[in-house]
Amino acid sequence: MSVTGIDHLYLETKSLERTLRFYAALGFTVAAEWGEGEHRAAKLVSGDASVVVAEVLPETSPQGATVHFAIENAEALHRALAKIPEVTIVTPLQDTHWGTRWIRVRDPEGNFYCLEAPR
Repeated sequence: MSVTGIDHLYLETKSLERTLRFYAALGFTVAAEWGEGEHRAAKLVSGDASVVVAEVLPETSPQGATVHFAIENAEALHRALAKIPEVTIVTPLQDTHWGTRWIRVRDPEGNFYCLEAPR
């Protein structure tokens, strides 16, 4: 029921094009793009590294990076985390629209993490 790896890093940006050029310079390629208008996103890959970048509305400030950890048994981990006072569950276990089950948590320092399992 523990973390099995890092699934991807999630970032928000005001300019998807500029961010894609930055990651291309680091050797990443675009594996998928979706969305339209002012809400577009892309999944970038390089070797085992995966980054999902989502464009935010012009009046929105991008959040910091969020690590999405891969997990196997979401239900068991959710039950275990609920018993630990140092873990704040921000989003209880739920299905995502991108085909996984996830839990969003915050650590004692205020950092957010997402824990994702296949559905």
